[in-house]
Amino acid sequence: MEWVNTILYGRISGPIVMIGFGSIGRGVLPLIHRHFDYDPKRFVIVSPDATNEHIAAAYGIRFLKKAITPDNYRDLLTPLLTEGGG
Repeated sequence: MEWVNTILYGRISGPIVMIGFGSIGRGVLPLIHRHFDYDPKRFVIVSPDATNEHIAAAYGIRFLKKAITPDNYRDLLTPLLTEGGG
């Protein structure tokens, strides 16, 4: 997706992990895309509901259909938050 007259506020060099993809996540995704320089390969959305996975795909964002629980949050999030440096 290409934007015209975009103001870039900064560069995100590390991973971006969006937990949940409800109305707020769906509203924030285009703002991140428009106003920040980031690597879409380092952006992942984690949500138990894949209803809107096609939106993430349109931005080239990885989508992980998983529920985050007290039992799995460390094993699930640690590699997502530490891969690739930044």
